[in-house]
Amino acid sequence: MMTSIDFDGCNGLSEKVDRVFSEELAGLSATGKVAPEGIVKTVRAIQQRLKRGGKLIFTGAGASALVAMEAAGQAYETGVPALCFTNNYGDSNPVAFAKGIGEDESGLARYISMAVEPRDVAVAVTASGGTGFVYDFLRRAKEKGALTVAITENPDTPTGRYASMIIKSDAKPEGPSSSKIQLAHLAIVHALILSLANERGVSAQESINFMVPEPVLTKKMGIK
Repeated sequence: MMTSIDFDGCNGLSEKVDRVFSEELAGLSATGKVAPEGIVKTVRAIQQRLKRGGKLIFTGAGASALVAMEAAGQAYETGVPALCFTNNYGDSNPVAFAKGIGEDESGLARYISMAVEPRDVAVAVTASGGTGFVYDFLRRAKEKGALTVAITENPDTPTGRYASMIIKSDAKPEGPSSSKIQLAHLAIVHALILSLANERGVSAQESINFMVPEPVLTKKMGIK
């Protein structure tokens, strides 16, 4: 299995494309049977932290970084204070995605944890559960008193050990590319953030207001 989809037995490109959709949907369906309980518990726990003035801090690497970035963006556009830190290095993002640049760098975990306060929620997105800086960040966040949440396929890992709450996906088997797990994790964060927004009573208009540009005067306008 050279990718996340097993194309064995497919005859032609069209069947391969159909196989991708059927396999992705199967992973999503299986996740839908195991993840909701964890999502409900996590939403309720996050609400309590937000009432105390906390924020959400997301992290992940590679494909999981993309999920973390979308989760933080959706949180921000629904009025939830959110930050996101990943190992995606700007223009070198494709390399970071494919090769896991910085995954073993504890200094990255230390840097991210500087943003953590005891009332916050630290959310780690990781398919394997063994990404170094991600679980080290959870460890540091937990030591600072933050609520730690893991969104992962593999709870019996360092990430799972440092997580106060776990939302498990069930999208295996996978090859080197984790497309099915990534899709499942996207569905999890959508359920998490959108349910949280609704529970907090955020209306569509309020959400739009969070997306409206907020211009600030700059030196281009003669500001000194």
